[in-house]
Amino acid sequence: MPRSWLLTRLDVAGAFGDIGVLFPIAIALITLNHLNPTALFLTAGLTYCLAARYFQIPMAVQPFKAVAAIALALSLSPTEVASAGLLMGVLLLLVGVTNLAGWLAKLFTIPIVRGIQLGLGLVLAREGLRLVMESRSGPPLSGGGHAPWLIALAGAAVLLALRDSRRFPAALVLLALGIILGIVLQGGKLPALTFGPVTPQLLHPHWSELKRVLPLLVVPQFALTFGNSIVATENTARILYGEQAQRVTVRALSLSIGLVNLATAAIQGSPLCHGSGGITAHYRFGARTPKSSYVIGAVCILLALFGGAAVGLLHLIPLAVLGVFLVYVGIQHAAYVRDLISRWPQLSIAVCVGLLSFLTNLMWGTLLGFALEGSLWVYRRARPGAIQG
Repeated sequence: MPRSWLLTRLDVAGAFGDIGVLFPIAIALITLNHLNPTALFLTAGLTYCLAARYFQIPMAVQPFKAVAAIALALSLSPTEVASAGLLMGVLLLLVGVTNLAGWLAKLFTIPIVRGIQLGLGLVLAREGLRLVMESRSGPPLSGGGHAPWLIALAGAAVLLALRDSRRFPAALVLLALGIILGIVLQGGKLPALTFGPVTPQLLHPHWSELKRVLPLLVVPQFALTFGNSIVATENTARILYGEQAQRVTVRALSLSIGLVNLATAAIQGSPLCHGSGGITAHYRFGARTPKSSYVIGAVCILLALFGGAAVGLLHLIPLAVLGVFLVYVGIQHAAYVRDLISRWPQLSIAVCVGLLSFLTNLMWGTLLGFALEGSLWVYRRARPGAIQG
């Protein structure tokens, strides 16, 4: 076997860096919205592998967060969720094919991108804490009572102690300890490991559903996707991987996400994207080559083959452990704003964008950024040299 295909501990550890986002959303969509687990995990696994093959870096794969949040809140059906993915796929393909992506990207200045990264980082940290808090009244895997906070503190200690270790990668150690703890909390009983995929159903779009999901899901998701999953993802990849990420462009990301969502919609899977926070997550836990994406992609495909039993397997991981992953990644992602510390006008815009994104959502934060950048541009034109930096 060629040496380049040998896996290191860090390749494997980095593969699981983003599970704090992927797995909780996947479990919720399967359990509450009745999405097909085989369709969801199969498309996620194949997307991980194909995206890594093309982009040549560990590329993140995540469910659309706005679509997932609204779908969960309104108990939308699998066909409505898939219809939103279909429309997003068509829209992003048009943006990529016409190269409208390049024009749109010019609107996203560095302060706006840093603000999006700051806001997303704060949201990830908040969601991590929410997972820990929800564990207190959750199923056996959570521990109940005060146990989730003890689990979270112990998990944070493990991450801090091993964050620079190559021999004992923090993500692998924390994940292994979490699974062992999950088995203990369930009385040593493993979930039923029934092997067998659930046959996906093809989507037959209905005009009534398309009209409903366009304003409800697609419009708010497009702003989040273009700002975070395309522009901020390109920027994050360049920061972390440099020349290795030369294929990660706004046009390529638009086309990739567009094609992926046409495929996932066809078999009623979850709409998917590439997230900037996910790239940070994989990198911070050790991912440096596409091999990490192949590992997590293979895990997702294996979960797809277990079908309905996949959710039971994932329940072995305590929510508090997933929460620790999210808080750590959120802090790391928010820290990108530090390169604006010495440039107060840009820093002010980034902070405003980040805080509003955190308090409302990334769409409103991004719109505020456009307004502030426009105002600053007008002020500079009126008073040349008034503001420097």
